[in-house]
Amino acid sequence: MVSTLFDLVRDHYWLKHPKIIEEITHNGHTYLSKYELVETYLDDTLIQKHLDHKIIIATSVPQDAPYFIFDYNGNDATLFYRKLIKILRQMELTQFEAYHSKNVSHLHLYVYCGHISAPQREELAKIVSTKLEEKLEKQWRIFPNRGLPDAYNIINLPYQLYKG
Repeated sequence: MVSTLFDLVRDHYWLKHPKIIEEITHNGHTYLSKYELVETYLDDTLIQKHLDHKIIIATSVPQDAPYFIFDYNGNDATLFYRKLIKILRQMELTQFEAYHSKNVSHLHLYVYCGHISAPQREELAKIVSTKLEEKLEKQWRIFPNRGLPDAYNIINLPYQLYKG
């Protein structure tokens, strides 16, 4: 499970359904969501069901989080990981953890950046992403993202620590 350095929001969670259950309009865009907001405490039993692949649970990524997340959905997680950690270390961002997502080629990389303002954190994440785009085709998203509705500022719980 995710390190305590990257606190999970536990006062609610998002449950994924097989079909689209909601249409969300935000800033002139329409988003189709398969996730239902469940306003119940995310306990360890639910997390274990997720880890056992019985359900899929996502958690909100708070706008004031002291970290940002790279959600990589490409086909070479190892290459992505190696390039990204090299950039992070060059930028003296040394507290990070990577986790397997839904399959071995998908990766979530949590990057701790301390308690800085949301705009500063967002700018820092963009700089890292831009440097990474110089080396790789962009196949990732960054969270939190102020441009997305709350129902899209969520990330599936990871399954296990990635050992790149």
